Amino acid sequence: MEENIKNETQNSETQQGGKSFLDFQTLYVTLILNWKWFMLSLIICLGLAAIYLRYTTPVYQAYAKLLIKDENGSRGRNNLQYATSLGTVSNSTGMENEMEILKSSSIALQAVKDLKLYVSYIGKGKVTDRLIYKTQYLSVDLDSAHLNQLTAPINLSIKREGKLYHVEGTCVGNKSGRIATIDKTFQILPAFISTPAGTLAFTSNSTSPMRDGMEFEARISPPDAIAAGYAAGLSITQSSKSTSIAVLTINDKSPQRAIDYLKQLTECYNRQANKDKNEVAVRTEEFINGRLEKINGELGNTESQLENYKKANKMVELSTNANQAVTNSDRYDQQLAEANTQIALLNSISEYMGQPSNKYETLPSNVGLTDQSATSLINKYNEIVLERNRLLRSASEHSPTVTPLTAQLDDLTSSIHRAMAQAKRSMEIQRNAVASQVGKYNMKIQQTPEQERTMKQIGRQLEVKAGLYLMLLQKREENSISLAATADKGKLIDNPSVVGKVAPQSSTILLAGLIAGLSLPALALFLISFFRYKIEGHDDVARLTTLPIIADVAVASETAKTKADIVVHENQNNQMEEIFRSMRTNIQFMLKEGEKVISFTSSISGEGKTFTAANLAVSFALLGKKVILVGLDIRKPRLAELFEIKDHRHGITNLLTKSVITEEDIRAQILPSDVNDNLELLMAGPIPPNPAELLTRQSLDDIVEILKQKYDYIIIDTAPVGLVTDTLQVGRISNITVYLCRADYTPKENFDLINSLHNDRKLPNICIVVNGIDLSKKKYGYYYGYGKYGKYAKYGYYGRYGRYGKYSSYGSYGNYGNFGNYSNSQYSSKNDTSVKH
Repeated sequence: MEENIKNETQNSETQQGGKSFLDFQTLYVTLILNWKWFMLSLIICLGLAAIYLRYTTPVYQAYAKLLIKDENGSRGRNNLQYATSLGTVSNSTGMENEMEILKSSSIALQAVKDLKLYVSYIGKGKVTDRLIYKTQYLSVDLDSAHLNQLTAPINLSIKREGKLYHVEGTCVGNKSGRIATIDKTFQILPAFISTPAGTLAFTSNSTSPMRDGMEFEARISPPDAIAAGYAAGLSITQSSKSTSIAVLTINDKSPQRAIDYLKQLTECYNRQANKDKNEVAVRTEEFINGRLEKINGELGNTESQLENYKKANKMVELSTNANQAVTNSDRYDQQLAEANTQIALLNSISEYMGQPSNKYETLPSNVGLTDQSATSLINKYNEIVLERNRLLRSASEHSPTVTPLTAQLDDLTSSIHRAMAQAKRSMEIQRNAVASQVGKYNMKIQQTPEQERTMKQIGRQLEVKAGLYLMLLQKREENSISLAATADKGKLIDNPSVVGKVAPQSSTILLAGLIAGLSLPALALFLISFFRYKIEGHDDVARLTTLPIIADVAVASETAKTKADIVVHENQNNQMEEIFRSMRTNIQFMLKEGEKVISFTSSISGEGKTFTAANLAVSFALLGKKVILVGLDIRKPRLAELFEIKDHRHGITNLLTKSVITEEDIRAQILPSDVNDNLELLMAGPIPPNPAELLTRQSLDDIVEILKQKYDYIIIDTAPVGLVTDTLQVGRISNITVYLCRADYTPKENFDLINSLHNDRKLPNICIVVNGIDLSKKKYGYYYGYGKYGKYAKYGYYGRYGRYGKYSSYGSYGNYGNFGNYSNSQYSSKNDTSVKH
């Protein structure tokens, strides 16, 4: 017997080890049995996905290619690169800097204000709202003074009521910070409404007039917040490392708005770049205009002085004898005036540089300074100032990219001062030399009338100032031409275009809905299966134990039962007969030659062992075999109740107390079953106070040996082994132990006990019967059928039989009755005795 059990265990383990981790058959059956839930989930999830796609505002992507022109050919860039090659400048204005400038919030703010993107319009729909861009019924704006101070959005609802426009909304006061309500009505456009947040202006849109009953919403947001959003949403990449083309990409709910923003962003970028490049020219023009104004006044005074002098002295022409001396004197006077002019220019530039407000600002250039060293240093200084101011728009003064330029400007300032000081000293030496020559020739013309000499001096001053005035006029025109010829730094290669819709992605959303529709019911079924703690069918038992399962007993209907709840009948061929025939055949194969004793047990009460044992006994009796059904559940017997026998005096407990047992003693305790002539009953009899001790006595072995001589099969109904140890004592006389478990009733953890009993060899030849399977329920992947008998699928529960109530029923015997009622029992003096186990 032990070898058979070992072989069966090994075979079962081998079979289970050969199973796939994923049981595709169970999975398929689960899907088939629950197809309605999967279909419902798919309909709901796909429907929600379709609704989301229908009513979600799509987001579009627009892009543009911007060519950033290389200015290496310009003088300023060459000078900067030359300085870089000498190691005096550590940074460069490459594509990375230009891309950062394009992404700056300052340029985004200019574009937002130019396009008035801080105002958004929403059209009211029956189901969902829609974004309106450039087709709004009327336009709303806030005065520029308060717009820059706006801290919270202004929400407006505008409705046309007949000939009136009704405006409702809320705003936050810029000073008070309190929420104010707007409720105004006006008839004529344009209209203005004063609010704590500023003055709102309403203008008509002739392309889309607002008709009666129409309504839409307007929202004025702080431009800084809108600009920050656009700056964050703008993506800039370089088309390749070898080009200066930047690819600008932005997403927006309105494709036209995205296109307009990219165009305006390019325009603002060029505007700012041109402003930077023209800063030197603008400052030069300011300096020249100032000098022209001053020289013009001096020239007028000199001309008036000459006119007055001639009138006063009645002078007509110069002396012929002094012509040559005067000519030489004039030449040196000219040089002297030029030297004085250069010194005056140097003093003026030094005075300009000495003003604190002009620190790190561009210096006047091309004003007629003849010293090339000072002019070169001034030009170099102006280029670095422009580069520094450009970087300060995206960095601070203490940035690593700005600090080297500041230091270089400080060095150049010192160099310019030194160069101009040196130039001034040189010019003063030259002026002194010229002055000496002037004095020499003046001595020669001392005889010239004083009036003539004075007239010449006045004429020379007039000539010098007029020449200087003409030179400055020429420089101003040259500077104006340079200012007007400034070209844009960035150029759109093609007009911005829309790539297409980027969100929501229809295929992705529908795929997500499909996956969710399949996953949700699958997850629900998995969780239900995971948290089930009771067995539900054959497959659960097969996964929990390697013991053989000899039968799956369906729930019997009340119509199929006869006396004693017997569902097995002679000359019938329904489902229950077939189930017990199969069980009977399997047990016959397991029994060896001469083995007759079959015991039934379970883990807990209510699993149907008495019902199953009785019907199996009838099935054996139908073969013409002599069968006796023995009730060894002597703690709480059920055989008498099941077979509707009111005799509780006869039973095996009357025999277990005897030391010597004869066949006549046994025959006296046996009762007919009244179900089949081949089936007889040896019921439990009076409930004893010490059932466990009685079952250990040799008398039980003697009774079974005598019964073996007369009966072909001995079927024993025992107590639940999970509650008491009585069944373990009965195991020594059994050949096969039929262990009952019940679907939707037996906890899975009870199979730890079953496997332990098998592994420890406490019960012989254990086999499993799954009882209480409701074939009318197809759930969690369980489907049962017995061939042509599968049509008998719907049966009721067999009800009250086989139930023991609470587990504690086996703990106290005060409710087992009074043994004194049985006059022939030796237990009459032991009433309500409790035995611990």
